[in-house]
Amino acid sequence: MSPASALQLLPPVFLCASLAGQEAPQEPKEPKAPAENQEGKPRPCRRWHSARPATFWVYAQGVWPSRELRKDLEGRTGYGLGVQWVHDHGDWHASRTRLEWNTFPEGGDVAGTRTYAKNYTLSFDHLFKLNKGPSHAYLVAGLGGARWALEHTTAGLRDSQWSTKLAVTGGVGLQLAERVNLEARYVVS
Repeated sequence: MSPASALQLLPPVFLCASLAGQEAPQEPKEPKAPAENQEGKPRPCRRWHSARPATFWVYAQGVWPSRELRKDLEGRTGYGLGVQWVHDHGDWHASRTRLEWNTFPEGGDVAGTRTYAKNYTLSFDHLFKLNKGPSHAYLVAGLGGARWALEHTTAGLRDSQWSTKLAVTGGVGLQLAERVNLEARYVVS
């Protein structure tokens, strides 16, 4: 594989199982009396408060490459770690910000070259819930960016390349319990 085509990394498939830690809900505070302006009239009070607390999740995932990356890595699976912040908008929608690191072990010798790949992904996803309740299914759609690092070793010479690509995410998930999710995502980068 030539160095020019190495930057044309094709999409890996991300399949992950998530375990989450939720922030402790805050105790409601007594509302304060509105402050008065110079004319002695109360100022309007604006509060940015949601009845649903945001949750912070930490997760591990298995990563299966596809297309040319799969060929270069001889089909080896990788793993990843990530954190995400989820804000439930109620009813059928939620949004999340996801930051993850994925690595693929060095593949065997393919045409005299060994390949190692890793990436960092920042994604802004929207979750569409399919049913209500503590256990529910959902769809995932997201946009973000992936910073790829690719290393080729040929005859003892190492060539490293970095590339930043758009990352488009689609997938399905199942929340099994309050703190356990299973999710399958396809990420095109």
